[in-house]
Amino acid sequence: MVSVAAQMLGASWQASGLRLDQRCGGLTDTEYLWCPAADAWTIRPDPDRPGRWTYEYDFAPPPPAPITSISWRIVHLIADNEIYWEYAFGPGKRTFPDLEVPHTARRALDLWRASRKPVTKWLQTATDQDLQEPRPSHLGAEKTAGEVVRILLDEQTHHGAEIALLRDLYLRREESAGVS
Repeated sequence: MVSVAAQMLGASWQASGLRLDQRCGGLTDTEYLWCPAADAWTIRPDPDRPGRWTYEYDFAPPPPAPITSISWRIVHLIADNEIYWEYAFGPGKRTFPDLEVPHTARRALDLWRASRKPVTKWLQTATDQDLQEPRPSHLGAEKTAGEVVRILLDEQTHHGAEIALLRDLYLRREESAGVS
């Protein structure tokens, strides 16, 4: 029987995903690539792999944490969903550099939506025992399946709020510059 905890996680996963999807409606490539500060972390063409893109990332970002672009945040969500899930429920072979870094808003949102599907599907049938099952992690120490989902939900919720704020700031910037 599906766990009440899994149902609650699933409802939160769906609600935060829907909210972010709605907030990303109409996202343009220009806005997706906009850097809110001169030294912001963002995505950029990968000089070591022609035709591919990359993004700055450090498991221990320098203090204070860098400001990041909308593109960075969406790519980060995709990467977390794919890597956490692959290690917990799949072969656990890929690393962040193996993943596609989309350089258009449309592709990024398509990949983000696709990266959510395995989590959504799993939550629909997860039991209490499933949530407690130890799973491998790309970070080393095992985590329970429920902890993996909680981490992904937390990432989606807080980065989704940050993306919404950046979209608001971008719009205000455009309005004050007289751009319609």
